[in-house]
Amino acid sequence: MAVTSVSHSPAPGGTSGIQRTPLRREVKIPVPAGRYHDVLAWVRLHPAHWRSPYPPRQINNIYFDTPTYAGLKANLAGIGDRAKLRLRWYGESLAHVVGGQLELKQKRGRIGWKESVSVDLDVDLGRICWSDLSSTLAGSAGALGRRWCAEFPVPVLINAYRRDYYATPDGVVRLTVDRDLRAFGQRSTAVPNLRAPEVSEDLAIIELKAPEDAVALMRLDDALSNLPVTVGRYSKYVSGVLATPDFV
Repeated sequence: MAVTSVSHSPAPGGTSGIQRTPLRREVKIPVPAGRYHDVLAWVRLHPAHWRSPYPPRQINNIYFDTPTYAGLKANLAGIGDRAKLRLRWYGESLAHVVGGQLELKQKRGRIGWKESVSVDLDVDLGRICWSDLSSTLAGSAGALGRRWCAEFPVPVLINAYRRDYYATPDGVVRLTVDRDLRAFGQRSTAVPNLRAPEVSEDLAIIELKAPEDAVALMRLDDALSNLPVTVGRYSKYVSGVLATPDFV
């Protein structure tokens, strides 16, 4: 499989008009979904004294890629310098996009960050085709968002999951637990597909994040040393696409 490189924005610097997360290290730990309550017990007893800064909520995403699926192929090939574009919104309705953020998630080696622009959407996915949704999204995303939409024009996957949020008391190290994952392939449809979910692994995904500095990374390592699970490599986007029957 040939791999096409994906261009993306430079690391966080000084461009105005967009929101950026700091450079950070992200560690993902997939575990069987049946161990979800065990995971919560580990969190409550963990010496990091995790707090819940936000109540649990449902996260909804639409992932976009290049016409040659460069983002997907870069991930499968293990290329460290890669990017992916998604539209993210929150709420119990996967079929109704309200508000949202257009996010370019980027990675260079073990370092990651996210750039985002707010979009003002009110769209029923059951009553719109992909071409109209793409036009509406680009029209609401501003100049930078339109550039991202032009680079990643192909809708590939819709997914949703419930997320529990935790953080150390000072907020330096964050931990999330995602469960009830659902994914819907979009590569062969002219309209959004929310009727035929993909058969995917029954997993819960633990993710830890910390800023890319020595002290924070030491604390991240300490947190990982007390979790009785094995760190793994996992992408909800890639796993969802690999589950689609037309994947080649």
